[in-house]
Amino acid sequence: MLCKTERQVLKKFPHGIDKLEIGSGSNPEAGYVHLDIQKNLPKLDILADVRCLPLPNNFVVDHIRAVHIMEHFCHPQHAGKAMIRKYGSTLEILKECYRVLKPGAKLKIVTPDFARIARSAFLKRVELETLQQWSVGGHDNEFDVHHWLWTHEDAYHWFAQVGFKDLQDWNPIDKKEMIKLNLIKSAPGGKNWYRFEWQHWLFFEGTK
Repeated sequence: MLCKTERQVLKKFPHGIDKLEIGSGSNPEAGYVHLDIQKNLPKLDILADVRCLPLPNNFVVDHIRAVHIMEHFCHPQHAGKAMIRKYGSTLEILKECYRVLKPGAKLKIVTPDFARIARSAFLKRVELETLQQWSVGGHDNEFDVHHWLWTHEDAYHWFAQVGFKDLQDWNPIDKKEMIKLNLIKSAPGGKNWYRFEWQHWLFFEGTK
């Protein structure tokens, strides 16, 4: 049964949630409680909008995983009020994640890195059509549209503004943390394509 209210979540997870994946999509990572706004997704535990998580304060014990979701929200200053009302802002999501994390727990994000994508475009390392798709999203549905591409400066500024500490990059290639990152192994370019894709993402984390 999908959880839609905080009462249902408390009933289903009376001792809190260890690891939560928000925006889990169609390729959920094993070992997580999965939350998404879209219905009929595999292994979906909580049906909810991440802008208003149906979780009590300090409920997630270890960390929240947000892979390729943060780019779907608007810049808090540059976007118009109507757009922010409809889609939410980056700061709005970070504040909500911070609220439900237990002190000492982490928020770990993966999102397209605008600087790296721009560099690959300049050096012609990747076909422009691929870079365009990484920049604007797949457009499979209304949720698959990118409203802002992050930089390291954005991450440091917004995480710190919300109150996160111990801000740092994390990279599963450097640390040999083999996680799927919601990517399909049969992506164009062969079996090693995902490793090249990783070079265009921003891996960032902060601790409450």
